[in-house]
Amino acid sequence: MTQRQLFILSFFVLLVLVFLQLIGVFQLFLHPLLWAVILALIFYPLYTRCLRLFRGRKNLASLTVVLLVLVLTAGPMTFFSGTLVREVIDFYQKVGGWILEKKYELLWDRILDSPLRIVWDKIIEKTGALDIQIVPLLGTAVQGISQAIVGQIQEGAKNFLFFVINYLITLFILFFFLRDGESMERGLKALFPMTRENKKVVFQRLTTTVSAVVQGLVVTGAAQGLLAGLAFWILGVPFPVFLALLIAFLALAPIGGAVLVWLPSAGYLFASGHWGKALALFLWGVLVVSAVDNFLKPLLIGGKTKLPTLFLFLAILGGLAFYGFIGVFLGPIMLALFLTLIEIYRKEYPEA
Repeated sequence: MTQRQLFILSFFVLLVLVFLQLIGVFQLFLHPLLWAVILALIFYPLYTRCLRLFRGRKNLASLTVVLLVLVLTAGPMTFFSGTLVREVIDFYQKVGGWILEKKYELLWDRILDSPLRIVWDKIIEKTGALDIQIVPLLGTAVQGISQAIVGQIQEGAKNFLFFVINYLITLFILFFFLRDGESMERGLKALFPMTRENKKVVFQRLTTTVSAVVQGLVVTGAAQGLLAGLAFWILGVPFPVFLALLIAFLALAPIGGAVLVWLPSAGYLFASGHWGKALALFLWGVLVVSAVDNFLKPLLIGGKTKLPTLFLFLAILGGLAFYGFIGVFLGPIMLALFLTLIEIYRKEYPEA
């Protein structure tokens, strides 16, 4: 081994060791960094407009965008948090009393007195050997769900300070990503061993994917939550704000989604004797609320990113499992970058 080769080897060993140490140093801020990157890519066009408006004053333009992000995110959270907490506490208290008084037995009797009895008799006929005790199972399931919801609220309350700190750190990082984003992009591009054209394709695909995924998930969740919440309020379903926000959150998940909320709500109306309202909510859920998900997501995400629907679905689900909540966005981004690199490879090495 020559002296130059020994020097190169030593340099890269040192580089890897330092990089591993930096991962440990920045691990605490990994999620704020990732959220800041996503927000910077989304709001950078607005930043460039503010930059022109303020005649090149980068600090003022960045601060304006950060304050706008603060209003758009903290405002709704503050507005809904009080109502949401009250409804959740009331929900738990009512469900607890419902379980203690064993009202689910009356609910089950009412279902059996309805036309659904025919369906249940057929199920019993097919599964009679299994000896299913539906009433105890129903009580256990409802109690488990209510405890799980309250447990999440208690866990959220414990982590509230941590969330606020991460939120402020994200906004702080976002300020610098916006202000220095152009120079950061140039420095990052210089590290890629690609032609200028290929670098442009990679970064353009990254920006398009982030924008499309955020628009698809956020717009879909907001639309579904608003439409379902309006129906809950009009039809007299209890806890409309809580259920609407739950639907908006579940819209981020690739499996289940809004149907996990509006279908039990329709069942509640049916069991309460409001058959007409139950049918109206069921039809509204199928034809409007769930249809929004089936229409908007493929249009806003698949159409813009040109990602295969199956792999997009798996990327969202896998990203959620691997990265946590932020994986809903990172999964499709990783998929888009991988497919872009494959396209570049096939173009550069067509005979390989």
